[in-house]
Amino acid sequence: MREIKKPAFMKEAEKTKSHSILGEMIIFIVLYIISIFVEAMALVPGLLVYGLLHPISAGIEQYNSLLQNRSQWVKVYMLFVEIFLIVLYTGYCKFIEKRSLSSMGFTKRNMSSLYAKGLGWSVALLGGAYLICILTGACHFEGVSAQFVPGYIAFYLIGYVIQGLAEEVICRGYLLVSLSRRNSVWYSVILSSGVFMAMHMSNEHVTVLAYINLFLCGLLFGLLFVESGSIWMVAALHSGWNFLQGNIFGISVSGTSKASSVFGSSFTDGWSFMNGGDFGLEGGLAVTIVLAVGIYVVYRRMDRNGMLVKRAQTGEESPDAGQTASMNAGRHMKIDTGIPKEQTYAESMNAAEKAASTEKTEQTADGGTAQSCEERGSFTQKTALNLDTLRDIEKQKEEAGVIVKEKPEEVSYPNQTVFDADYFQK
Repeated sequence: MREIKKPAFMKEAEKTKSHSILGEMIIFIVLYIISIFVEAMALVPGLLVYGLLHPISAGIEQYNSLLQNRSQWVKVYMLFVEIFLIVLYTGYCKFIEKRSLSSMGFTKRNMSSLYAKGLGWSVALLGGAYLICILTGACHFEGVSAQFVPGYIAFYLIGYVIQGLAEEVICRGYLLVSLSRRNSVWYSVILSSGVFMAMHMSNEHVTVLAYINLFLCGLLFGLLFVESGSIWMVAALHSGWNFLQGNIFGISVSGTSKASSVFGSSFTDGWSFMNGGDFGLEGGLAVTIVLAVGIYVVYRRMDRNGMLVKRAQTGEESPDAGQTASMNAGRHMKIDTGIPKEQTYAESMNAAEKAASTEKTEQTADGGTAQSCEERGSFTQKTALNLDTLRDIEKQKEEAGVIVKEKPEEVSYPNQTVFDADYFQK
């Protein structure tokens, strides 16, 4: 598999202080624990308001039941709370690691068009998976849902815009780019995809196929992020995917309970391998198919755009490859004679003359010239070395076609030519 050429925004991140893989993962775990605490604290005001409006006599047990059952307003509220995660991770990158927001994919150029393309990707992928389930009989479309509440649909839409951006900032804008500072792009995409999969391990009804699909989601999102150089495209894809699945088609999103939706859908028993069962479409083979096609399309497009190169061309074979490349940048390549390629023939002649001039004989007191045998031998050896070097250069230039020597004229004699032997003996 060929390597992915690092885009400009990743090279920009390389200018900041990087960490080893272990260091990056430790920092991520610490930030993730902090983010869980931040989310928990952000829920408190909402629960207090709910308690004032709906007095709960049972105490903390009923609050726990409220969180576990996740009524509509709790789900929406938790989606809105993830805005604090965006602030946390972007704040860490900007103020602690001194990274620019553009290195996280926050670009102003073509922001609207890239967001629209991301939504288009979500319609194509999620719609394609849903269509596969319909055609195979694994899923049934039931028309307008009885749970359709326009107000909730609008709030869910805003909430998923926030939630999709938050998860992409965490896994792509922060983690993937941070890993790429010392590692190849492919390695960073794969490792961040594994982390993305692990973040959903606590979801209910998760299966082996669901884990595979979550990993493939991470791969596709990572490749699109690298290709576009924008967080907006993958954030739109993520948000659109969740909103379409949960609030348009009425299907569970990553194992969560069903929410208010425009349409209703039901799964056929015995077809969970295709429709994902209680986990939702993300746990079924239909999603595996569309994700595999999506990854192939992006990979081929990156190839056509020249973003895939041979591994040796990237200069990223090792974590310190960037430093090694910069150290070797100014070195001249040598030919067999030991003379730099950039050195011209005239410069070589001048160098030989200078070498010879440094061996000038010393003047004696009476004006005579005195030279020891040792000095003569040294001069002769160096002169011979320089002449041999020049001959080698001339030979190489002749072979390369730089110097073209005229061939001597050939003299032909009649077949019966008789030479006068006495003439040649004179």
